Amino acid sequence: MASDGWVPEIVVGVDFGMTCTGVAYSMGPDWAEPKTLQHWPGKMINELANKVPTLLQYKEKSREVKAWGFLCDQESEDTDILAYFKLHLDPAYVDPRTDTTIPTLEEARQWFQDYLRCLHNHIEEYFSNAFPRWKTQRTEWVFSVPTTWKSASIIAETEMLIKGAGYGRDGANHRVGIGLTEAEAAAVYASKQQFEKDDVILVCDAGGGTTDVNVLQLKSSRGESTQLQQLSWVEGRSIGSALIDLNFHHIVSDRLNKIRDYLEGEPDDIADKMMRGRFERFKCSYGTAASSAMPTIPLEVPGLRPGGHFPNVNIEDSTMRIHREELKKLFDFQIDRMLIVINEQFDRMQKKLPRTPISYLVLSGGLGSSPYVRQCFKAYYETGEGSGRPNVQDTRIVVVAEPQLAVVQGLVMDRIQTISRGNMIFKERCCRVSYGVRCREKYQPDTNKAHVGQKVVLDPRDGNKYVENQIDWFVKQGENVPSDGFSKPYWLKVKPGQEDHPWKTNIIMSTEPRERLPTSLDQDGAKILCGVESALKDKGVDMKLKNRHWYSRGEKYLRVRFDIRVILGAADLKFQLQSKNNVVLNNDYDAIQVKWDPPQQSLKENGDDMAMYREV
Repeated sequence: MASDGWVPEIVVGVDFGMTCTGVAYSMGPDWAEPKTLQHWPGKMINELANKVPTLLQYKEKSREVKAWGFLCDQESEDTDILAYFKLHLDPAYVDPRTDTTIPTLEEARQWFQDYLRCLHNHIEEYFSNAFPRWKTQRTEWVFSVPTTWKSASIIAETEMLIKGAGYGRDGANHRVGIGLTEAEAAAVYASKQQFEKDDVILVCDAGGGTTDVNVLQLKSSRGESTQLQQLSWVEGRSIGSALIDLNFHHIVSDRLNKIRDYLEGEPDDIADKMMRGRFERFKCSYGTAASSAMPTIPLEVPGLRPGGHFPNVNIEDSTMRIHREELKKLFDFQIDRMLIVINEQFDRMQKKLPRTPISYLVLSGGLGSSPYVRQCFKAYYETGEGSGRPNVQDTRIVVVAEPQLAVVQGLVMDRIQTISRGNMIFKERCCRVSYGVRCREKYQPDTNKAHVGQKVVLDPRDGNKYVENQIDWFVKQGENVPSDGFSKPYWLKVKPGQEDHPWKTNIIMSTEPRERLPTSLDQDGAKILCGVESALKDKGVDMKLKNRHWYSRGEKYLRVRFDIRVILGAADLKFQLQSKNNVVLNNDYDAIQVKWDPPQQSLKENGDDMAMYREV
């Protein structure tokens, strides 16, 4: 329930994927299991598809969308079809490819918004036709976000792009927000399998562009509201089936370049056409008995005259033959990287809970459902190198019922349980990064060695020395925090008459291990995540006049004491202002304004500014 009592009548989940995008929904008051949207433009009325391709096509020399999803004409040579641009929405992502044009962050965001706008228009038309009250129903849109996105500022920017694409604007009662990370959503879906209370499961969701891992313990019995406890923080890496496609495309294109004089078109374009159909089917079935019977993959070369023989590039009778071993290497490269991420979780669990074995390793996602991936995992953890780990001895490897729908289904399942039963699936979250606030600390070099060498100022109002630009880490990586938030006390010094002036500070984040966290903004390892500010006048905070007596030497000032309550979501941050008696002073989070990604320097601090002080 929102702070204003608003409760949705329908929840629509959207999982924007690297290769395909899924949509699922559920409606009250029954809140049945989520239904997946299966009808898409470009498909016959009797053709069903659980997902729609994440493809976008613009008109030639124009920013006007020509087609999207199944409507994209992959035989057209007039305009390029844009694909695999999800990873480029992260400013920190570095594309390893050097043989192709890499989209800029601005381009990727534009493509993302244009694609989502096309998707929104289709969903809106579908629901308008199916449900007469769609426009007036209380509708909540929830989106998943990649686990690789660790900065809340990326999430905030993404939410703005989503709203700009039309979501939450179809009716006065429509709202939109970020739900879970892909790792958490996949874990929610996986938990609905036939597990028992206290089972520990490691969920590996390997999709098109990313692989996410999450270790959880099921705390509820069958028939009860699902409750999961995160035993480690979620982790994500750029590993997926789309990277197999890109590397395979490179192999084919490289061979075609060697005979380009005999081709009717560009090698890259021809390679695109060769990867459709037969290659996709072979890749998805790789590891089955049927695929093992085929030593090579025959791919016809479009436009090459019949009878063409080019032994140097394995082309016979105008057909390129790709050996199974070549595809195996592409799979193995991704699998090796998946195992590294999973083993990090096993090792982390062994260190944290040495007597807690992992009951199940659960695979989901497109790549996670691959027969070959499952075979490799079973061989590695049951009889191979990974079998020697103490917490893997009895681990069983299973695949979820609908691997490609795990994220979008789990996204909706999480919301409808909270709405219908009032119980959150994740009552606590294991923080994946550390968050802190910029503040002043009393200079105490004898008891706090971190103060030595730091910038120190003398405050004439109380005669004490303070260290500037210190970081008070209110939550550290790996700590479990309540999903409904936690509070930290702070105080300010305010000149009488300036109570309505806003105080300002910075929220800091770090991905450094907790034992190596910096104590000051002047040290490496910390990033200013956002700026926060609020006016405290008329907010009910505790204000006491200091130096008010005739014998006081310093100038008068107000000592303002308050709590900041931090609501740590799956992928975002919200703030509440509280009085010292834990009275919430702003239910709608608006009293503390957030400005994401300010310039990377701290705000000016001196004796006249309202710098924050950590409550000791």
